[in-house]
Amino acid sequence: MPAPSPQQTQLTSETFSEFVRGHRFVVIHFWAAWNGYDYTMQKLLESKIPGELRERATFAQFDNDPPAHHEICRQHNVLNVPFLAFYRDGSLARSVTGMRTPEVIAEYLRELAYGSAA
Repeated sequence: MPAPSPQQTQLTSETFSEFVRGHRFVVIHFWAAWNGYDYTMQKLLESKIPGELRERATFAQFDNDPPAHHEICRQHNVLNVPFLAFYRDGSLARSVTGMRTPEVIAEYLRELAYGSAA
């Protein structure tokens, strides 16, 4: 269901690592065409995240299904979708499986970009 979006870069196994290393704050949505929740997650990421946070992070999508992508999914322990991976300076900072509210995702982005509130 999710398709390349003007707001989310579509990654492949060849472009994944370079993309993550090339941006300070990255959110990657691991998805599968057969999962309707992934379409909902795509729309949430595109339209429900506050603008100031959208501007701080770079968003991308990674299709789980192609066999060439399975190794990256295994490395991230993707067992279900939607799956979000949050990176800071090229390193995985957090990952979450399943749907989350826009408020929860916004809080994860704040922690990513500004550090923990604790």
